[in-house]
Amino acid sequence: MESSQLSDPYQVLGLERSATSIEIKKAYRKLALAHHPDKVNEEQREESEIKFKEISAAYEILSDETKRANYDQYGDADGPSMNGFGGGFGGGYGYEDGGVPDFGPDDFFNFFGGMSGGHPGMNGEEARRRATKTEDAKLDVNVTLGDLYNGKTVKITSSRSILCKLCHGEGVKSSAKSKSCGSCNGEGYMRKIKRVGPGMVTQEYVDCSTCKGKGKIYRSKDKCKKCNGETLEEETKILEFIIEKGSNFGDSIVLRNESDEAYGKEAGDVILTIHEKSENKTFERIQNDLYADLKISLAEALCGFKDKIILKHLDDRLLKISTPTGKVLKPNDFLKISGEGFPIKNSYTSKKGDLYLKVIVEFPPDNWFAERAEIQNVLNILPGSKKHNIVDDLDDLSINNIDDVDFKIVNYDQLPEYIEEDEQDQGPQGPGCTQQ
Repeated sequence: MESSQLSDPYQVLGLERSATSIEIKKAYRKLALAHHPDKVNEEQREESEIKFKEISAAYEILSDETKRANYDQYGDADGPSMNGFGGGFGGGYGYEDGGVPDFGPDDFFNFFGGMSGGHPGMNGEEARRRATKTEDAKLDVNVTLGDLYNGKTVKITSSRSILCKLCHGEGVKSSAKSKSCGSCNGEGYMRKIKRVGPGMVTQEYVDCSTCKGKGKIYRSKDKCKKCNGETLEEETKILEFIIEKGSNFGDSIVLRNESDEAYGKEAGDVILTIHEKSENKTFERIQNDLYADLKISLAEALCGFKDKIILKHLDDRLLKISTPTGKVLKPNDFLKISGEGFPIKNSYTSKKGDLYLKVIVEFPPDNWFAERAEIQNVLNILPGSKKHNIVDDLDDLSINNIDDVDFKIVNYDQLPEYIEEDEQDQGPQGPGCTQQ
């Protein structure tokens, strides 16, 4: 049976990938006896012959160190080749006739741009380094704008795998004797090759499944009693992430080497990303400045005010201001309060941006007066209250074409939408628009 057509030999023999040569022989003998064609009835002989050949082919691969290593690394006992990476280079990486120099897999990858791990331009050494760190753990947390203003410490309970403290990740007793892993030649990692298109391949380095990345194998009876040969144990601890004053939504905080540990690898990082928690916003942040609305009465807009508490800041302080006598505040004016904006991150002087207050004048309701005399009192006080008629400004007083017209008050949202001039020829116009 061709090796490229063979089922997984480990599954055929019912073995783990870390099986020793003795375990392989025992499994083969047991299955060969059970499925030998001479041991079954005539009706079952054909099926038994097929199964017996499959068992024999699996044993042929796993009993040969070179073929087993090729299968573990490339998924094929004959190793990689130009066509599908299986059995085309005559037992090595050179050609059979000997007339062409050896052409190894690294030369092949370099010829096609050094693609490895699916990333063009990364050579084997870079992929190897990349495989020497465990995966990062990524977390998310929702915080308020006030948390970013004041700073916050976030505590999270973490459970991770760490190297067994008894065997220090070896998985065996300290007195255990080892031998080099035949599957990975003592490297501890395997190179997986995958064809992704015509003339295009990828490669990545993964832990050897036989020796679990150690490059060495041991007898099963020498397993560590604490971790049972798994090399790892569980650790639970509290991780603290410090959100600095002036941080932004979307920022990340990195705790180095707090992810899972693994033998022969650097522990990955734990990365906490900051997101915005929904809340009723008083403030809007633009870079290091803050914006808020300042609602005042018509009387305050015209006459001013003294020691007015305007808002509660993000650190719970109450801010108050007074306006100069005679200063009139108009709708949509802005009051700038220097140094009351957002803290500037990593500023050694505790510098802050500015706070801008948008003036919102709240006018009295309709029919606010109790007596008509009250209106006259206001008119007498306010400047510009004299009755004004456009006719007073016209020289020609012989006007007899005067219409009495009605009106209604609309707000900004009720105004018609207009189309820009350069869009007028591109379709129908909105309400209120006229075409020349």
